[in-house]
Amino acid sequence: MAELDSAKAKLDHLAGIPNTSWGVDQSSNRVEVEVYDGVSAADRARIANAVSGYGDAVAITERSGKIESSAYDMRGGVGITSQYTVQGTTYYVTCSAGFNVQDDVGTGPKYMLTAGHCMGGGATTWHRRSGDIPLGSAIDWAYGNDTNQSDYGLVEYTNSNVTPYGTIQYKDGSEGQISRSAAAYEGEPAKRVGTMSQDLVGTVLKTDQTTTYTEGTTLKHMIETDLCDVGGDSGGALFSGETALGITSGGNYLDQPCGDSDSQADRRTWFEPVDLVLSWQGLKVY
Repeated sequence: MAELDSAKAKLDHLAGIPNTSWGVDQSSNRVEVEVYDGVSAADRARIANAVSGYGDAVAITERSGKIESSAYDMRGGVGITSQYTVQGTTYYVTCSAGFNVQDDVGTGPKYMLTAGHCMGGGATTWHRRSGDIPLGSAIDWAYGNDTNQSDYGLVEYTNSNVTPYGTIQYKDGSEGQISRSAAAYEGEPAKRVGTMSQDLVGTVLKTDQTTTYTEGTTLKHMIETDLCDVGGDSGGALFSGETALGITSGGNYLDQPCGDSDSQADRRTWFEPVDLVLSWQGLKVY
């Protein structure tokens, strides 16, 4: 233990290098050093040099993602909640953030894109699902009731303590950068993330679908994929690499498990094209 404490003390002299973590792991009887994305080669060398004399008493592990306080961050795929009351009955809504966007100049307010049907009934004030952190209010939304028969919602961030990042978040907590948007094309590899599930193995099947849901709402110009989704994933991000493609609207078998390897062959999910919404609103991803 004295040797391990000595190694940790040397590392603690380097404390302050972003995206690093270390401590004594009693179960393995060594100091575990975790180095995440964003650590420079020079800082990696500093860490290795500091513990070079301790041999197997120190293990350095490379891990993906970045270490960030998540309570006040917002990324695509993160859960959002709202509630509204009708005739004395309170209803609770869980959906997913899609993409964070801003004006074409990049200097104005920032907004969150999600699904418009999440706003139905009066769910206009939104919180982050984790920690119940206030986010902002819906300033525009549509669910088959507009000229374009679309499904999107636009929430303006009003909590100055919230930082909206231009990234999406996977279920393991890691993230991916979104830097552009584009129209989807048939056969394009696609991934989807939401607060309840993710499906990272899929393909765009069609790009101009007219789809009518069980309750009778008809949507036009929808993207159809062979991805799966479940309830609560509405509003989540459809993307390919760093390109934003769509906003999760709905699917079949929503009550069945959904994951990268267990989706049924006939699973389908439909998405509102991001490019259309951004052009209507004069916004862009970042």
